[in-house]
Amino acid sequence: MRDPSILKKFEQKDPSSPVIFTGDTCVVTILKKFENYQLLKVTEVVNTIGVFDMVVDGKETGMFLVGRITMEPTDVRNFKIDNTDYIQLTFYKGDVFMQSSRIVVDEKLAFYVWLEYIKYSNVLKAMTYEDQAAIFDRMRMSSGITFPVDHSVYEAIFAHLSRDKNDFTIPYRNTEMKEEFRRIKLSDVAHAARSTSSRIIGAYFKEGLNAALDNPSKTNSMIEDLLRQ
Repeated sequence: MRDPSILKKFEQKDPSSPVIFTGDTCVVTILKKFENYQLLKVTEVVNTIGVFDMVVDGKETGMFLVGRITMEPTDVRNFKIDNTDYIQLTFYKGDVFMQSSRIVVDEKLAFYVWLEYIKYSNVLKAMTYEDQAAIFDRMRMSSGITFPVDHSVYEAIFAHLSRDKNDFTIPYRNTEMKEEFRRIKLSDVAHAARSTSSRIIGAYFKEGLNAALDNPSKTNSMIEDLLRQ
């Protein structure tokens, strides 16, 4: 949350005190799949990872806090978006949004974020195209883990996976970048793979072969030139 008008709707006396929601309505949307990694548990309270989209008094925003937090919503519901399961938390004025801002640091969380937000492309709606490349920089501050690669590596990954929302074969960077972008999965062999050989030799042969036939590569890859020799 970076919008000052939204931040003003949350109050906290000190880091060990609870964060109280002071607005009218706050709706949080959490990926239900986090339950598979023991990162989401719903009882009288909700224990989760602090990575989710939210709507605060009608304004869309999100939180990217890679750590374990405990929340106390008034209402908890299950629902689907594009066949993906989510849990919806609703907070009203006076509800405890977070029991404490002192998060539980866990280095393993970095792997789960990579898995869901890069390999499986469960992208936060509040995250802009420019925000993507900075997620692992921000993760370093909360999870304590540092990946030994340059920031430019993440920029290259997200530039490759971000596509035109109407045509997955067109990289978003090659559009006017005025409309919303659509992210493909790193595991999407039909669209993430660029050459004919990588589509066919990789996993999911049937999908790769169909993609190679439907959208033939216009240039040869180095491995293809080598195989022809």
